[in-house]
Amino acid sequence: MTKNNKDNINIFLHKNELSDEEFKDIHFLIKYENTDSILSKLGKDLIRDYLNIAVKSDNIFLFSCKIEDQIIGYTLLAKRSEYLIDEFIDLKFKILLRLFKKVKFFLLLNILISYFKLDLLFIKKKNKKLIKQSLNLNLLAIKKQYQSQGIGKLFSQKVLEKIYQNYFKFDFISVEAPNINSLNFYVNKLNFKLIGRKIRFFKFFFVLVKDKT
Repeated sequence: MTKNNKDNINIFLHKNELSDEEFKDIHFLIKYENTDSILSKLGKDLIRDYLNIAVKSDNIFLFSCKIEDQIIGYTLLAKRSEYLIDEFIDLKFKILLRLFKKVKFFLLLNILISYFKLDLLFIKKKNKKLIKQSLNLNLLAIKKQYQSQGIGKLFSQKVLEKIYQNYFKFDFISVEAPNINSLNFYVNKLNFKLIGRKIRFFKFFFVLVKDKT
């Protein structure tokens, strides 16, 4: 890999539909780079349904970055965190039924904890309000062989600029980091500030916020 890969990336906002090839690339990133996410635990058909809803929504943004014709990274953001539930309400019962059939009880429990906002017990009231009013960076992944080249930082910055300038004005961005590596990325590369932790079985997710600058 060359050191100037970050100078060759192209950034795309996906709207209306994903091609089969685009879905294949993003599905790979979800399954192998977002392994702590609930979405990565779902079957291929449900992930496709989820992304189809995302690209048709006015409240969800699905961006990818490409080098030549290959997607090497993606990110999914929501204007507000509640849209991550409201926009996908039609999938809720399909997801719950699938997880129940596969005996994924702890995953089901995590979904219910999130749905009823019990995961925010250790977040201060003022920070809960801040999270609720923030643009939510829900998922972000860069293919392994392209990591540590500055691509994730550049991609994230460009996406936030594009959203603010063209689609949605926001004052703050919130994100959850499932592990120390992602926490360090958001703090050290993108200047997020740690404001608390969310409950998950059997771990905590770090919760971070930054302003739009």
